[in-house]
Amino acid sequence: DTLGGTCLNVGCIPSKSMLNNSHYYHMAETNDLRERGIEFDNLRLNLEQMLGEKRKSVQQLTSGIAMLLKSNKVAHIQGTGSISSPTEVTVSKPDGSTETVQTKNIIIATGSEVTPFPGIEIDEKTIVSSTGALSLEKVPKKMIVIGAGVIGLELGSVWKRLGAEVTCVEFLSTIGGV
Repeated sequence: DTLGGTCLNVGCIPSKSMLNNSHYYHMAETNDLRERGIEFDNLRLNLEQMLGEKRKSVQQLTSGIAMLLKSNKVAHIQGTGSISSPTEVTVSKPDGSTETVQTKNIIIATGSEVTPFPGIEIDEKTIVSSTGALSLEKVPKKMIVIGAGVIGLELGSVWKRLGAEVTCVEFLSTIGGV
């Protein structure tokens, strides 16, 4: 229910935040920082704090989008839209009312959804989507990532850096979206 779509809310941006912060942890854990003259004792992962920083990044950017819309006099209508005609969109608002908007052009930008696997239910606890993988409450001991595209590899890297044993599985002949 926030502006910014999949990339900003549950895709690219939170993934990059976790990728960046897990990199710092990994550098500390593997003594890379010590070799650079940065020494410390009692390294601990505070996953809750790391997830909080990810949420803060997303919140700041979504707020920025709202400000950009307002400053550029772009109307934002919250609700579920349906195309009523080639020049008309009807929005069902959360309060039950509807609003119809007349326009010359319509852009469909609905975001993305996880590809379902028959017989496998995503519960966001044990079997998680990429969205769920961005908010795990603890580092899993083992993780299998199905789909070795960009987001799958990034999230696999995050959890590997934080201590999980990660295996990536890809149907295609290439990985990383190439």
